[in-house]
Amino acid sequence: MSSGSLLLVLLVLGCVQSFTEAQNQNTPEQCCFKFQTNKIPLRVIKGYKDTESDCTKAGIVFILNNGRRVCADPGDLWVKNHMKKIDLRFFAEPIQHQKKR
Repeated sequence: MSSGSLLLVLLVLGCVQSFTEAQNQNTPEQCCFKFQTNKIPLRVIKGYKDTESDCTKAGIVFILNNGRRVCADPGDLWVKNHMKKIDLRFFAEPIQHQKKR
């Protein structure tokens, strides 16, 4: 392949890559395509978030203590219960009272 042809191929590949990256700018950060079927122990879950509305399937992303993210079906009873308990963690923190002087 001549240097002119090689340069043309590299230029075309560069344009295609730029176009692909520009198209991906509007895609959701994380979607769930497969759900965890086994119940995850609540003690290993740090938090959760909903998948974005752009995703084809609604899902819950559990964030584990080790930083791993796991998708779960928001319709599963164990998922609903875990979400409620995680929400209560933030509201159930003890209130510190100050003593009157």
